[in-house]
Amino acid sequence: MGGERAAVTGRVGAVRIRGMPAVLALLAGLSACNPDQPAPRGTGAVVDDRGRAHDPSVPLTRIVSLIPAVTETLVAIGGADLLVARTRYDEDPALADLPSVGGGIDPSLEFLAQLNPDLVVLWASGANGVLLEDRLDEIGLNWYAASIQTVDDFRRHARNLGRLVGKSAAADSVIARVEGDFAAATQSWSGRDPAEVVYVVQMEPPMTVGPGTFLDALLGTAGAFNAFGDIVGSWPLVSMEEVVKRDPDYVIMPVQGYGTPEARSDYSDPSIERLRAQPGWSAVPAVVAGRVISVDGSLFGRPGPRMGEAALYLATRLHGSR
Repeated sequence: MGGERAAVTGRVGAVRIRGMPAVLALLAGLSACNPDQPAPRGTGAVVDDRGRAHDPSVPLTRIVSLIPAVTETLVAIGGADLLVARTRYDEDPALADLPSVGGGIDPSLEFLAQLNPDLVVLWASGANGVLLEDRLDEIGLNWYAASIQTVDDFRRHARNLGRLVGKSAAADSVIARVEGDFAAATQSWSGRDPAEVVYVVQMEPPMTVGPGTFLDALLGTAGAFNAFGDIVGSWPLVSMEEVVKRDPDYVIMPVQGYGTPEARSDYSDPSIERLRAQPGWSAVPAVVAGRVISVDGSLFGRPGPRMGEAALYLATRLHGSR
């Protein structure tokens, strides 16, 4: 997905993202997509984000998911035994024994061909040129394309995949659990003012969370007001001057492999000194004051079945527990 660009306008000014942004490394390749074919009507088919129809009556026994959030969803609905491989980004111990096909957007096609899965779940791409789905067509592999940027996208694909693997009831239960956790997170800070935050997708150049994304929704549910929720772009680049100007209450820093440690009264967040050592970030008042919250990068970076867990954790870090 290299070369994807997003324009940022509004109070930040116009900036373009060049190359592979950090959020794509984190999510292994989010991309906006419009279906290229009309959805069939009245067929009962499951339609993916490239407009391809999939027959839910055809049994699937061998699946490769190239999207970590989808992989987690399949495991959550009871489909782990259908997975025959994983990507290097899949960290669930239950999948540790599965072979890796490599990256989510650059898997080994030779290995995929050897695995001969019934279905490959991949990122829906709006790019021009040779696409991964074209290569899979060439080697005769069936694929399902998904563009997951929002909470609604998660719900839709969870239901679609639930139908395709014969686990619709389990998919509905997983969705209900996420929604229940969201409701609990919102209730946990009821009666208090939301805290204004900047979520650091990448430090240099500064990239943050735009409106409408799953992370924007997650922040709101946890009692956080997105300081850059008024600009255009899902994952916009912003200037350090603008971060300082907006003066957020907290800076939220995703860290890979960080986990979700309990915040004790004597707790010192490990990202405080890291940010203080960075030109620009060291001038942000929240960083100067030590109002920095490290979060697990995988937990917060995936629009999957653990979004509710992430919201509950952040609500506790921002507002304390009741």
